[in-house]
Amino acid sequence: MRDKQKLDKLRGVHIAFNTPFDRSGDVNPEATRKLARLYQQAGIDGLYVCGSTGEGFALDVDERKRVLDAVVEEVGDEITVIAHIGAVATRHAIELALHAASLHVDGVSAVPRVYYPISEAEIEQHWLSIIESTDLPFIIYNIPGTTGYNLSLDLFEKMVAHEKVYGIKNTTMNAYQILQFRRAAGPDFVIFNGPDEQYLAGRLMGADGGIGGSYGVMPELFVKMEGAIRDQDYSRARQIQEAVDDVIPRMYGLASFCGAAKAIIKIRFTDIGTPRPPQSAVPESGMKAAREVADRIVRYIETL
Repeated sequence: MRDKQKLDKLRGVHIAFNTPFDRSGDVNPEATRKLARLYQQAGIDGLYVCGSTGEGFALDVDERKRVLDAVVEEVGDEITVIAHIGAVATRHAIELALHAASLHVDGVSAVPRVYYPISEAEIEQHWLSIIESTDLPFIIYNIPGTTGYNLSLDLFEKMVAHEKVYGIKNTTMNAYQILQFRRAAGPDFVIFNGPDEQYLAGRLMGADGGIGGSYGVMPELFVKMEGAIRDQDYSRARQIQEAVDDVIPRMYGLASFCGAAKAIIKIRFTDIGTPRPPQSAVPESGMKAAREVADRIVRYIETL
């Protein structure tokens, strides 16, 4: 039986944390701690560290450990911390899981595969090896847009049978899939909506919260939307979702998603550098447009 206290701590609004870099392009622990603290002060429930938005696959194993160290050191006793430990090689994922366990984080999460088109049986064994390596809650990460694999209901049901599997981050635009997972898993299982553009839809279809990259540029809006949902004020929640969905396409027009996010975070919160190539940064000529997006976010925060 899953621990109810651990389940409850996993629910809510979790920022997919952008990894801060210094001017040399190295991990910046000081900026990592500062950003983590600013997010905690914004009222979010937790951080998802070194996932897609966190450029986890652009970091080596030691760098990923350093990022998690800084986050846990700053806010680990105050908000939920989930470490994404997905890796090409199972041994590297296990090494990262063991490190996360040594820091007593609230859970670990992993994508099913990276680059190599392995079979579903191999995916299952990969996940099981990670799960068996620690006593931490495990969060499945289903993101077919980047992995090329969309989790089947059959494998999902097999994974749910393991008591250490506490939840899933489902990053597909198919809200019905969330309903399917909820029916299969029952209430004592955490489902995170992945696509930020459908946070409200995901919550209405059975998600317990969300993990998202755009949360980092506008955490206040997602905190407000979650509050409206809990108050069953769905009209207000929809207004906030519409604001979010106005902002996100404007981000994609600036640079890579990570590049746009880091530029807006610099404007709104603190300088966390630029993404690692080949992901593009917002050029100096594009910073005016980035400031306009940041100003738009602030207006939404003040009016909604």
